[in-house]
Amino acid sequence: MFNKFFIISVIFMMLFGNLEKVYAIDRVVIRSITVDDPDRWYENIYLIADKDGMDYKNFTVQVGDFGRGLYNFPKWINYSYDPNLYKEDLNADKLEDIIIELVTGSGTGVSTKAIHILHQGDVGFYNFQEVPVEPIKDAIKRLVKMEQKGNEITISFGKKNYVVYYSKFGYYTPVDRPGAGSIEEYIPKEGILYGTANVFVTIPEANIGGLTVKYAWDGKMYKAESVTFEAAPYKSSRTK
Repeated sequence: MFNKFFIISVIFMMLFGNLEKVYAIDRVVIRSITVDDPDRWYENIYLIADKDGMDYKNFTVQVGDFGRGLYNFPKWINYSYDPNLYKEDLNADKLEDIIIELVTGSGTGVSTKAIHILHQGDVGFYNFQEVPVEPIKDAIKRLVKMEQKGNEITISFGKKNYVVYYSKFGYYTPVDRPGAGSIEEYIPKEGILYGTANVFVTIPEANIGGLTVKYAWDGKMYKAESVTFEAAPYKSSRTK
C-alpha cells in the first residue's frame, strides 16, 4: 500500500507540481495604439508578450485586430519595466513605421534601453520588416570625445567643445574619467528618431549633463548623424 501510494504521489507531483510555475506566465497585451474608427481596425497595433514574474519575454507585434500581421521576437527581453510603443513615419516614405523601446538594464542611476524599428512595406499594411539601428552607446563612442584634466572636463563633437568644472556640482565623489549612457532613452518626434543619454563622472549619480543624438535613415539603417550637449541646470558651463 505504501509503495502504491508513493507512486501515485510522485505521478501527481509530476503532473501538477509545476502548475504554479506554468500559470505564473501570462500572455498579455502590454502596449497598444488604436484608431477611433472601427472600420480601420487593420491599423491597430498591439505589443504582446509573456509576463514571467517581473519580466516580459517572447514578444509579438500584432498588426490589426485579427492577427493577420504577426511579427514574433522570442529573443526580446524587457526586465521589470513596461516598454514603449510608437507608430510614426521615420524614413519619409509616407508609411507609418512601428517603434518599440525596451528596458535592457535598470538599477540605481541606471536605465539602459534597446530600440527596434519595423518598416512598413509598400505592398500592404501587413508587410513589415525590422531594420537595424545604431545603439546610442555606439553612436556616442563614434561621435563624442570626453576628456578630464583635473577639475576640468571637456566634451567634444565635431567643432564644438563644452567645458564643465566638476567642483561646482558639489558631489562628494572624486573627479574621474567622464562616461555616458547609464540612463538612455529613444524618442521619435515629428518623423525623426532621437536618442538621449546622461553624462556622468565617477558614478552615474554624479550627473553633469546630457547628450541628444539625432538619427537619420541612410537607406540601410538608422545611424546617428549629429549630437548636441545640454548642461545640467545647476552647473556652470561655457562653450569655447
